[in-house]
Amino acid sequence: MSAPPDPWVPDVLGPGFRARTVELGPGSAPHSTATVVCHRPDDRPAAGRAPRDAVLYLHGWSDYFFNAELARTCAAAGYGFYALDLHGYGRNLTDTVLAEGAASPGHATDLADYDDDIAAALALMAEDGLPAPGGRLVLMGHSTGGLTAALWAARHPGRLAGLALNAPWLGSHGSDAVGAALRPALGRLARRRPDRAVRARLRSHYYRVISEQAEGEWPIDPRWRPETSFDITPGWLNAVLRAQREVSRGLDLQVPVLVQVSARSHIRPWWSERMRSADTVLDVRQIRRHAPDLGPDVTVRSYDGAVHDVHLSREPVRRAAQQDLVAWLRALGRPGQAQAEAPGPATRSTAPPYRRSRRA
Repeated sequence: MSAPPDPWVPDVLGPGFRARTVELGPGSAPHSTATVVCHRPDDRPAAGRAPRDAVLYLHGWSDYFFNAELARTCAAAGYGFYALDLHGYGRNLTDTVLAEGAASPGHATDLADYDDDIAAALALMAEDGLPAPGGRLVLMGHSTGGLTAALWAARHPGRLAGLALNAPWLGSHGSDAVGAALRPALGRLARRRPDRAVRARLRSHYYRVISEQAEGEWPIDPRWRPETSFDITPGWLNAVLRAQREVSRGLDLQVPVLVQVSARSHIRPWWSERMRSADTVLDVRQIRRHAPDLGPDVTVRSYDGAVHDVHLSREPVRRAAQQDLVAWLRALGRPGQAQAEAPGPATRSTAPPYRRSRRA
């Protein structure tokens, strides 16, 4: 009797990567699938020993998982690595789905809409025995994925050993007053026409910096990570602002949190060479300002020369970020050791005290 077919299939990232698409509940419609990517180096456990700990990675808006180097970095720290292309993103945007034009990719009315995606990914990880009994689970998120991860951690206390955030979108650009001013009108519009696409995409000098089809070094599928972003919808933007307000009130996460971010932002409508070494998407001052709102154990690492996704920066910068990430992952569960690790080169380190914000 032949064995049933393996539900994991070779992934577009090549050898060492497998993917599995799962059907979700009706709450994710009309985008009804999520895709989990698993890093299996040479289909053998690293160093001949199966990992006990695991990382689950969440991408940002208008994005998907493509950083194979990050997966190998986590594997080097002794973690099984999984990444999730959320519904309406990445590997779920097949040619058929794109041809049908099924709603705006990336649209959501609540970041909790992705709870089913995360639950499905964790179920597949459990089938692989990860994390093992007594092992550690770390949720990792970039940009909007970092905001989503933080709110998920707050709704699911006790599930994680740590939260690793890469330029998480914790606050509005410039100041919290921007979000406060937008919320009332945007909330009304989101209730009436939540999925109506605003035909104004964000021009991305960032794409120019990272894509090998422009002037960067990363192989990016332009269908899944478009140069000018997905269409913005009122429901999605309202969901982000509500999530940011929740962060500002204090999440009180009782796990270690690592926040990695560029040392500076440079957000302009016109091109500048400074954009090759700065965050051109988010205001890093707001990220650093709101990082303490996450919980009492937050470590912030700032990197000179980093771009929006710190782990896509030029090699010397991302190597420093990788060193810090590995040191932090290895130190989880060993009190006093996370801060004992010296930050890598080209970094500035701050570990701000926790403060519970009372801002609305």
